[in-house]
Amino acid sequence: MAILTRENYTTAIKSWAEVKSNYSEIQNVLSPEQVFILTREQIEWFDKENEEETYFRADIGVWENKLALILTPRTSAGDVKTLDNYEYAPLQFLESDLTLKQTKTYTVTSTYTLTKDLSKGKEDSDIDFPIMDKPVTGQLKAVDEIESWKENAMDYLQRESLEFKGQRIFQSFYIPKADLLHDKEKMHDVVCVFGFKYSEVYQRLLATIIFVSNELGAKIGTPGAVYAVQSDPSNTYDWTKPCPPVCLTP
Repeated sequence: MAILTRENYTTAIKSWAEVKSNYSEIQNVLSPEQVFILTREQIEWFDKENEEETYFRADIGVWENKLALILTPRTSAGDVKTLDNYEYAPLQFLESDLTLKQTKTYTVTSTYTLTKDLSKGKEDSDIDFPIMDKPVTGQLKAVDEIESWKENAMDYLQRESLEFKGQRIFQSFYIPKADLLHDKEKMHDVVCVFGFKYSEVYQRLLATIIFVSNELGAKIGTPGAVYAVQSDPSNTYDWTKPCPPVCLTP
C-alpha cells in the first residue's frame, strides 16, 4: 500500500495548490486518460479510521511528480484526523480496457382478485422494465461523464489556471460513503475515474470522481476483471463533490 507520512501529506497538498495555477505544470502531473486505483485494504483502512457518518474526504496532492488521491479520515466533527500516515493512490494509466457492468432487475407484479365468496376472479400481471422507467442508467451516465472529462479536461484546466489562477480547481473531494462501500463484501479493488457533471447551481461543469469496483477478484486490467457501477435510480442520486466549490465544512 502507498503511504504518506504527515509531513509528506502536507507537502503533497501544498504542491497541488501551487501547481493548479500553472497549466504547464498541470500537464506534467495529469493526463485525462489516467485513473486512481484503490485496493480493498486501503478502503477498509479508510472506513475504519473515518468517524464522519455520511461522507469520506479525499484530498488531491502531488507526490513524486504524480497527482495523488490521498485518503484523509475525518473526526465525527468533520475535521481531518491527525495521523502518522495516510494512504494514497497515484494517478496512473490502465493496462487494458475497463469493463463496466450494471445489473438490472425486471419485476413481475401479479395481482389476483378474490370475489366476496372467495371464488377466483380477475387475474392480471404486469412487467416492470427498468430500461423503460429509467432510460438513463447509472452505467450510461458514468460513461458519458468519464468521456466528457477525457475530451474536455485539459481545456477546462487551462482556462481555470489562466483565468482564475487555479482557485476554482478541486483540492478535495467529498465522497458519499455508500458510493465507496456499496458492495464492500464483494469488492476487491476500486478504479476511481474522473468525470464531468454539469451543475445547475454553479452553471458550469464540475469535476467528479466515479467509483467502479472489481467484484470478481481478477487482476486489475485483465479481461476477467469486470467492474460494477452503483445503480443510479434517478436524477437525484448523490455524487462525489469537488471542493471548491462544494466544501462541506465542519
